[in-house]
Amino acid sequence: MIKHSGLLFWLILGVVCANFSCNLIKFPKPSSSGPVANVPVLFNQSIDTVSMEVFIVRLAPHQNELLQQLWQEVDEQSLPPQLRRELFAQGFRVGILGNLLSPVLAQLLTISADGRVDVPWGEVHEMSAASAAREPTVTRNMLNLLPAMRALVKVFDAPLPALTLLREENGMILGQTYREAIGLLCVSATANRDGSAQIQIVPELEHGVSELRVRSVQAIVTHETSRPRYVFESLTVSQRLLPGQWLILGTTTPDSAGAGKTFFVRRNSGLEQRLVAIRLVHATLAAAPTPPPQTAPSETEMMMPERN
Repeated sequence: MIKHSGLLFWLILGVVCANFSCNLIKFPKPSSSGPVANVPVLFNQSIDTVSMEVFIVRLAPHQNELLQQLWQEVDEQSLPPQLRRELFAQGFRVGILGNLLSPVLAQLLTISADGRVDVPWGEVHEMSAASAAREPTVTRNMLNLLPAMRALVKVFDAPLPALTLLREENGMILGQTYREAIGLLCVSATANRDGSAQIQIVPELEHGVSELRVRSVQAIVTHETSRPRYVFESLTVSQRLLPGQWLILGTTTPDSAGAGKTFFVRRNSGLEQRLVAIRLVHATLAAAPTPPPQTAPSETEMMMPERN
């Protein structure tokens, strides 16, 4: 009887221990709507992030000499020669400054009161500097970009009634007129392991009337109303920046024959010219490599809010 009682005791103890251990160890259950590979990775929640400051500077006509001094400080030779020629032909000037703020740029950025707006990465935004006289001379916004994310920077709110651009095709010069044209700078970035970031900027020309379009965002089909865009792929600027370095964008001359004036110049009651200065704050890599998804993620687009 004692032997049977001892055996029964050990059986009961084994059942209790097994039940207790199963309650402590919880394995992630695969989703009923997909394979096990779609289960979120629990050991790595960090994501590559590139943080930048974007300044839009309104330039008065009497500041032209100050602007020319700035371009003397900017390193435009960092871009490939062919790209520099194509940018110049379209009226664009692009270069970098070191992480020490130059006296001229410091003067341009501190002319008026600073207005800082923190822009969350997960929302749909658009940023622009309104042409109203009450607007500050300098506007500053923060950009926090994730992989496969684009931010559209609109320097002016008001479009040009018409813009005629010339291009060479098969040895012939062809022209096309774009109605209600406005320039957009499409900004994306990739973090590097050494703390730098690869910044990519693509000029795009929005024009015409709004049309209903179908887009795929993260495998979700959406319908949206937007205007056609002409992408200047040959003018794509891809530049590696270290934290604190600046990327400066502007126009060659206010009366340039190319598309640059659409982005940086307006002539209403008088000449108004603008400059874009982008500073890399920091680039953060994920703590551990993220397993590749089963399908490539769709590119998302972020519009920064207009300033009224």
